[in-house]
Amino acid sequence: MSLYQRLLRAGQIPVLLAFLAAAAWAGLRLPDFAVEAGTDVLLDQADPDLAYYNQTRADWGSDEYVIVCCHRKEGWFTPGSLALLAGFVRDIQRQPYCRNVLTIGGVPLLRNKPPGLFPVPVFLIDKEGGLDPKIDLDKARAELVEHTQARGNLLSADAKDLSLLVYLEVPEDANAIEAERNRLMGSPRSPEIDRKLREIEVPFQASVVEQGARRGLLVAGLRKLAAAWRPKLDEPVRLSGLPIINIVLREHIKADIVTFGVVALSVFTLTFLAIYRRPRWVALPILSCILPVALMLGLMIAMGRKTTVITSNMPVLLFVLTLPYAVYYIERYLERRAAHPDEDAAFTATRAPMEIWSPCLFSVLATMVGTAAHIPSGIIPVRTFGVMMTIGMGLSLAVIMLFLPATVLPLKAVGGAGASPDREPRGPLKALLGLVLGAPKAVMIFSLAVLAVSVWGTTKIKVETKFIDYFRAKSEIYQGLDYIDNRMGGTTPFEVLLKSSVPGFFKTPDGLAALDTVGQFIAGIPETGNVRSLKTLVDEARKAFTKPDGKVTVKDAQILGLVAGMAKDQVREFCNADFTVSRVMIRMRETAPSLNRNRILGQLRDYLALKKDSDLKLVEARPTGVFLLYANMLNTLIRSTKETFVLAVLGIWLMLVILFRSPIMATLVLLPQVLPVLLVLGVMGFFGVALDMVTVIIASVAMGVGIDAAIQYAVRFKAEFAKDGDLRAAIRRSHATIGRAILIATSIVFTGFSMLCFSQFVPTIYFGLFTALAILMGLFASLTTLPASFILLNYPRKKP
Repeated sequence: MSLYQRLLRAGQIPVLLAFLAAAAWAGLRLPDFAVEAGTDVLLDQADPDLAYYNQTRADWGSDEYVIVCCHRKEGWFTPGSLALLAGFVRDIQRQPYCRNVLTIGGVPLLRNKPPGLFPVPVFLIDKEGGLDPKIDLDKARAELVEHTQARGNLLSADAKDLSLLVYLEVPEDANAIEAERNRLMGSPRSPEIDRKLREIEVPFQASVVEQGARRGLLVAGLRKLAAAWRPKLDEPVRLSGLPIINIVLREHIKADIVTFGVVALSVFTLTFLAIYRRPRWVALPILSCILPVALMLGLMIAMGRKTTVITSNMPVLLFVLTLPYAVYYIERYLERRAAHPDEDAAFTATRAPMEIWSPCLFSVLATMVGTAAHIPSGIIPVRTFGVMMTIGMGLSLAVIMLFLPATVLPLKAVGGAGASPDREPRGPLKALLGLVLGAPKAVMIFSLAVLAVSVWGTTKIKVETKFIDYFRAKSEIYQGLDYIDNRMGGTTPFEVLLKSSVPGFFKTPDGLAALDTVGQFIAGIPETGNVRSLKTLVDEARKAFTKPDGKVTVKDAQILGLVAGMAKDQVREFCNADFTVSRVMIRMRETAPSLNRNRILGQLRDYLALKKDSDLKLVEARPTGVFLLYANMLNTLIRSTKETFVLAVLGIWLMLVILFRSPIMATLVLLPQVLPVLLVLGVMGFFGVALDMVTVIIASVAMGVGIDAAIQYAVRFKAEFAKDGDLRAAIRRSHATIGRAILIATSIVFTGFSMLCFSQFVPTIYFGLFTALAILMGLFASLTTLPASFILLNYPRKKP
C-alpha cells in the first residue's frame, strides 16, 4: 500500500471535515453574492480612450433616465392624444424616485405665437399637466417634427412615436462622488491616485447600492404602469435606457444561474443513475462536483468579484468540467473490481485515484492553461473568468483526488456497469475502432481536409457585432432598442468633444462654425441617427427670427444669449460653464445593415485631421463615447483570440512534453485537438457568427477542455503498448477501457455546454454550442485521428 493510500485511510475523517468546513464557509458567504450588470464593466479597462471617457464624465455627468416609447396611429397632435399624454406623464411622475419627465410637452415652442420683437416660448403641456387651448396644434406639429432637439430624440419624423425621458432621482451625494471617481479613474495612475480611489470606494459603493435600489423601484413602477396603459395605446409601451438595460441584465444573469443549476443537476443525476444504476455513483459524484463550485463562489465573493453576463456561466462550467474526473474515478474503480473481485474495498477506493492521477493532473493543468490565458485581458469580467476558473479547476482536482475517495472509502465494495472484462469495445467504440484499424489513411486524409477548410473559414471571422444582437428578439431590451433605433434617432451614444483655450469661444461665430463642421460631417454618415449640439440649438432658435424671404432679423450672438437665458439646462448639456468645451452629441443606428464602426471612426478621424488646419484650427477635437469604446473593445477581441489560443497551445504542448517525455508524442497528442478548435472557428467564419466578449474565449477554453480526452487516451495507450509492444492490440484495449470512460465523460461535458442554450444571453448560447461542437469533434479526433497517426507513423516503436 502506497503512502498516499495510507495517509488517505488514516486521514479520512480530517479530509472530510476540512472540505465540509470549507463548504460551510462558502455557504455563509453566498448571501453576499452580487451581480454586476453595468455595461461599463464590459469595456477594455486598458483602453486609453476609456480613461479619457471617464475624465469627460466627471465634467458632463451621466444622467440616468428610462426611455418610455409610445405609439399613436392618429399621431400625437390632436386634443385627445395630448390629453392622453398629459395623463400618462402625471402617472409617471407619481412613480418612486422619478425626478422629472422630459417630453415634447416640455419643449419650448418659439414659432407658435404671432411674431414679435422677441418670440415668447409656449408649451404644449404646462407644469400642472394642462393643455394651452390657444396653441395651434398644426403649427406645433410642423415645428416639432423639424425641431433639431426633438426630432429623433423625443418625436419620430411622422409624429406617431414618442420618447419620454424619465429621469431617476439619484442620491444627493452620488453625482459628486461619481464625478470625483471618474476624474480619478481618468487620471494617470500613481500611489496618490490609488490611495484616493481606495478612500472613495466605500462611499461610492454605498451610493451604487442606494442608486440601484432606487433604479429597481422606478423600473418596477414603470413596468406596472406600461402594462396598465397598454389598452389605451395602439401598441405596447416599450422601455429602454440604461436603467432598463441594467435591470434586465441582472434578471437575465440570475435566471441563467438558476436555470443552469436546475437543468444540470436534473440531467446529470438522471445520467449517472442510467449509466451506473447505484445511488452511491449518483450522489457522491454530484456532491463532489457541487463542492468546487461552492468553494469557487465563496472565494469569488471573498475577493469582491461580482458576477456578470460573461462570468454567469462559470458555476455550471466548473460543475460540468469536474464531472469527467468523477467518471474516470468511477470507471477505474469498477474496472479494478471487475479484474480483482476479491480485492479489499478500501484498497480499491484509494488505489483508483492513484491510477488516474497522472492523466487527470495534466488534463486539469491543460484546462487551467486555457482559462489562465485570459487573465491578462483588459476586460475585467474576462479576466475574472480566467482567474476564478483556473482556481476552480485546481479545487476540482483536489476534490476528486481527496474528497471523493474519502467518501467511498468506508462503503462496501460493489461492482457495476463498468469496463468490459474481456477488453473488447462495444457500440460506437467498436465502430470507431474498426475505422481506425481498417482505414487509418482515410481517417488522416479526412482530418487534413477538415483542417484545410477550417483554416480557410477562420479568415472570414468578423468582430463587427451589435449590442442589440446579444439579446433574444422577444426580450425587453431588444424590443426597446429596436423601437428607438428604427423609429427614433438611433441608440448607441457617440460624442465629439471640442476644446478651446479661449474663454467663451463657443459663443463666437468661429466656435459655432467649428461645431457645425463636425456636425455636418457626422450627419452625412448613413448610419447616423440623431445629431445635436449647441449649433443645432441655435439653428432651431434662429427659425423664430427668420422672415419668409429667408432673412434673419438678429445675429447668432443675440440668439445664443436668448437661448442661454430661456434654456440654461439645454445649453449646459452641450457646453461647460465658460464655453471652452463643447460637444456634438450623436446617436448611431445599431440595426443599420451597413454599420461598420471601424470605417466610421476612420472616416471621422481622417476628416478631423483634414480640417485641423482650416475650420478646426482653433480647437482640439476628439471622439469619445460608448460607440468608440465598444469599437475598441471589439478590436481587442481578434487580437485576444490569437494571443490566448497561441498561449494555450504552447502551454499545453510543454506540459505534454513533460508528461510523455517525448516532443513527438506531445505533438501527436496535441495536433488532433487543434483541429476541432479550428473547425469551430471556421464554422463561425462561414456562418457569419462574430467574435464578441463571450465567444472570444471559445478557442482557448475548447482547447484546454478538449485535450482531456486525448491525454486520457494517450496515457492509457502507452500503458497498454508497454505490455506487449503491439500497436493494434494496444489501440483495441485502449478503446475498450479508457475509450468507454472518455465517451461517457466527453458526452457529459458536451451535454453540459449544450445547456448554455437555455441562456437569455445570445453570446452565451453561441459559446455553449460552439464549445460543445469542439468537444464533440475532439472526442472523434481522440478516438480516430490520434490512434490512426500511431498506426501510420508506427509510433511508438517496440523496444528490442
